[in-house]
Amino acid sequence: MKIKEIYEIAIRKGIAADPRGKEGVRKELARRKKDYDDLKESEKKDFDQESLRNPYSDTRVLYGDSDLDVQGVLVGIDMEVGEVLLADRLQEKGKRIDLVISHHPVGKALAALHGVMHIQEDELHQLGVPINVAEGLMAGRIAEIERRLMPVNHNRAVDAAALLGIPLMCVHTPADNLVQDFLNRYFDKNEPERVSDIVKLLKDIPEYREAVKRNA
Repeated sequence: MKIKEIYEIAIRKGIAADPRGKEGVRKELARRKKDYDDLKESEKKDFDQESLRNPYSDTRVLYGDSDLDVQGVLVGIDMEVGEVLLADRLQEKGKRIDLVISHHPVGKALAALHGVMHIQEDELHQLGVPINVAEGLMAGRIAEIERRLMPVNHNRAVDAAALLGIPLMCVHTPADNLVQDFLNRYFDKNEPERVSDIVKLLKDIPEYREAVKRNA
């Protein structure tokens, strides 16, 4: 499988599980297209044109040839400079590592993290919170994250990957969408009534059970 195929699958799966629904995602992409079309020609060159087809600014191929065939992957929640160096070391020891995939965004995907947080407004709305209230609740937090990330040296891992010649990508919101969709269906099926019921149900899931053992 090629890097671009992994990337496309991530986007497609993320949209399928998006709390806004496919129509909501389509409308969001249409709004972005209008914003792009309204720009001056001199401004269009700075526009992230990938955002016209990928609704998740925190999910990107950050370095590497998208046509590269991938047979071995190093995947983790946080893949920073140390993990990129680990991939390089594993390659030296004979491990096949063609691609590093981080869940949490790095590089330009991290710098644009605040852009995807509006999805949480739709999630709150689905739970019965009026959309204007949800937007008000999230506005401060979104602005806080944007300010917090402004001074961050967000491209360190990407630069390290480029220097070592190791392809790097991140998949954030699509993965979160899939987890949220799984848990929603899981809870709907089991109908927990108390927080303690939810905790018990979560511990029945192998990954959560393992997390408990690790004090995660």
